Amino acid sequence: MTELGPVSAVLEAELRAKTRRHGIVVWLDPDAHYASFVDRLITQRSENRLPYPVQTYRGSFLELMLELEPLANGVDRPPLLIHLPGFNQETIKGTPLLELYEAGTCFMKNLDTLITDAAAGRVRPEQIAAFRASGRGTLGNADAWLTAMLSVQEGVLGGQLRDVSLSALVDDLLNGGLIANQLSQPGNQNAVWQYLATMTGLSPETGMQFASRGSAEEKINAKDIAFAAASWALRVEYVHDLKRPPVDTQLQGTRSLPAALITNCRDLADHLRQNRAAFYRDTANETETTLTDEVEAAKAEDLGLIDTFWFEEKLVLDAALVALYEQRWSAAGDWAAQRNGDKSFWLREDAPRRNTWQLICDAARLGQAIDRASLSLGDVHSLEEAVQRYVDCGAAVDQAHRHLEQRRLTLLYTQLPEFDLLRARLDVLRRLWREWADAWARAFNGLCLKHGFLPPAPMQQRTLFDDVVRPLIHDSETTALFLVDALRFEMAEELHRALADSTATNMLLTPRLAELPTVTAIGMNALAPVSERGRLKLVLKNGSVEGFDLNQFRVFDPETRKKAMQNRVGGSTCPWWKLDDVLNRDAKSLKQSVGRARLVIVHSQEIDDAGENGAGLAVFDSTLQRLRAAWRLLREAGVKRFVITADHGFLLNDETTGTVQPHGRKIDPDRRHVFSSVAADHANAVRVSLRDLNYDCDSDDQQLMLPESTALFDRGHKPMSFVHGGNSLQERVIPVLTLVHRTSQGGSPTQYSVTAAATQGVAGMHCLQATVTMVAQKTLGFSGAAQVELGLRVSDANDVQVELCEARGAQLSAGTISATVGQQFELFFRLAGATDTRALVELYHLGADASVTPCIVNDRFGVTATGRKPATEPVPNSTRPQRDWLQKFSDAGVRQLFEHLAVHGAVTESEACTMLDGQRALRKFAREFEELAKNAPFSVRIDVIAGVKRYVREGAP
Repeated sequence: MTELGPVSAVLEAELRAKTRRHGIVVWLDPDAHYASFVDRLITQRSENRLPYPVQTYRGSFLELMLELEPLANGVDRPPLLIHLPGFNQETIKGTPLLELYEAGTCFMKNLDTLITDAAAGRVRPEQIAAFRASGRGTLGNADAWLTAMLSVQEGVLGGQLRDVSLSALVDDLLNGGLIANQLSQPGNQNAVWQYLATMTGLSPETGMQFASRGSAEEKINAKDIAFAAASWALRVEYVHDLKRPPVDTQLQGTRSLPAALITNCRDLADHLRQNRAAFYRDTANETETTLTDEVEAAKAEDLGLIDTFWFEEKLVLDAALVALYEQRWSAAGDWAAQRNGDKSFWLREDAPRRNTWQLICDAARLGQAIDRASLSLGDVHSLEEAVQRYVDCGAAVDQAHRHLEQRRLTLLYTQLPEFDLLRARLDVLRRLWREWADAWARAFNGLCLKHGFLPPAPMQQRTLFDDVVRPLIHDSETTALFLVDALRFEMAEELHRALADSTATNMLLTPRLAELPTVTAIGMNALAPVSERGRLKLVLKNGSVEGFDLNQFRVFDPETRKKAMQNRVGGSTCPWWKLDDVLNRDAKSLKQSVGRARLVIVHSQEIDDAGENGAGLAVFDSTLQRLRAAWRLLREAGVKRFVITADHGFLLNDETTGTVQPHGRKIDPDRRHVFSSVAADHANAVRVSLRDLNYDCDSDDQQLMLPESTALFDRGHKPMSFVHGGNSLQERVIPVLTLVHRTSQGGSPTQYSVTAAATQGVAGMHCLQATVTMVAQKTLGFSGAAQVELGLRVSDANDVQVELCEARGAQLSAGTISATVGQQFELFFRLAGATDTRALVELYHLGADASVTPCIVNDRFGVTATGRKPATEPVPNSTRPQRDWLQKFSDAGVRQLFEHLAVHGAVTESEACTMLDGQRALRKFAREFEELAKNAPFSVRIDVIAGVKRYVREGAP
């Protein structure tokens, strides 16, 4: 029986893996180092102890080829090792084996590399280097040397350490475990140092220097040794993540470590980051103080993917801000992506710093999108080509801009690191977006002046109903038409991605151009079938649109739009629902309502209403969620055909870039358009006659005038952040999203519940911890969802807006929380409202695709007063508390006291004593006051004035 030595065994294991993975392996052995080893392999094969055949060249190619013929023929590549001593990659080309060589996989192994690979982690690096330098470099000698080295025992503890992993040893030293308790025995501490030298390359001398922190007076204990091992591992990880050689002399020796030892150090560093955060932080910070030369010389471009030390995170953040200033978007974006999620240890417990990186990421994404789109609309020669160019790259710019503005609203606050610098960088992005949007608007208006403002019929808004909706109408099935006020094309792209269901759905998103001007009174009415032979009878009175005339009746409001649509498609009924009407019902109720209808219409005004009220950025994402939820409910109710479209888009202004331009008297124009009976041209504006838009109205000479850029007409008011009415692509390109499902969708048979509790907030944000748990599964099998989509809403007030900031342990995207079932997550958020108050919040499921019991968090959260009432939708379904918050107080006296506070704002201690019926009850109330006060929708403070104690309400009741 032929046994292999420890070095030979490592080589054979590598060959075994190679042949298993690649089939035919051609082993080139230029110096014939491995001839005797191959003979032993052949012997093992003859003893049926080797799973692959081995052939070797022995001076005759003919003999070798005859031996290979039954082994290497066929389509499949069977495991086969062919050893060619004396040949390299050049000399093999002149042999009859070239074809087989090219068909197989080449294998070469340097003997020194093999020795290092086999011995690393088993003997110390300097011992490996000494053997390699000894001149005894044959495989046989290497086997004998390593066998002898492995037979040496460093006492009982040395034997125990052979079976302990590096991370387990450090844990033991920190926990005062079995090994730590044996260190006082003679020779045992040396055994640990020898083990660390073998596993990490840390020499005992250097290790003791690290452990003693340079002082020879203190006795080294177990935790000191753990510190030394961890400090060395961090240095090794840093050096081998670095893109250049280290400048610090104490780091340079780590570059020559064997690969196995480098892996050991990296694994230890990662183990400490994941499991011993406090120890890792202290060790990294203390180690960093000893690397002054490296810290001073380091540049962000030199650093790798891992922020081993704090100075790396600080350096890269500064560099990312510089990159934004220099418009090096890819560099800033790459650095931000490397710190996404929990990738950086230093960001895990630092929410402000994570928020800074998120803003940098979004800013870089916007910059990249602008660069891809360029300031030029391009070589386009028609309205169709311009729209397609916007769809291809312009919409991505607007989506990135909207996302950045939404992040800025929720994440940009003064506690962020480098706040002023970051805000300045974001302001630059605002100006860059405005320059891009203005350039495209001027180019598009110039194109319209040349080719006409009205596109061909297939791209017109007025033909949408007959072209798209009517063909989907079916006698036995219901079609749902969503009319979403101000659903911009890029928002529909986001909705399209969220609704994607390729296995059961035909989906198509196409663009059309909204009618001019891009206002609700025009666009929403034009979505009804009101055109006759391509023309619209516009009712215009004193410069205000009052709808369209159609067959003896006027289409101007939801009821008349519904009448026009039902007249066109027929059917005994045609429900017209607001978005809330759908969300406040269940699938069973909806199914009864849609059963006799060919067409149901869902009307959503949330985006436009919120935008007009100045709360659009905080509401856009929640509206997209609600649209998805309504789609799911209707689909569960049996609806298989959907069309989702809009009346117009919008522009996002801001205080740094919004511009106005004059147009006559300030009372004449609207924000982005003006009707005039005078066909006069104005500077920085374009003009089109209503006749050229195929509008018929009482006056044939009516003109429509629009800014040629994204500017607003000067009306003497502060520019709004949300505007439409003009002829920019953002306002005119509307989405037409059609979905045809092959089958209806039922709800999930699995039931879930949500549990949540308030935790300590950070940086002005509230925080709660929550978990989604599977409660029951009604059917056998694995139908439960791996993730459940959740939303957060205020459960006891309509005038408070939720701003989701960040999620940890869950994914937060477009205002939706994707929570993994059974995994706890943290959610950071803010509340904004008209008054300073406190509110209850509720985690709930978005839609009806799963049965999820929502959770109202017991604690109340402070609401930041904004001075205006946010445009928020009523909370859907019936999960709100039906009783007043006072009912949370079981004691009648406590209930009376808090009711008095809500009405009058203060209660003296003597009044409280009377309400609570005596001093004993008052003392109990005082002890429980903080917990009781959490149930009130306002804060309560305790004042003592002139010796009189009072309970005083803060904020609105």
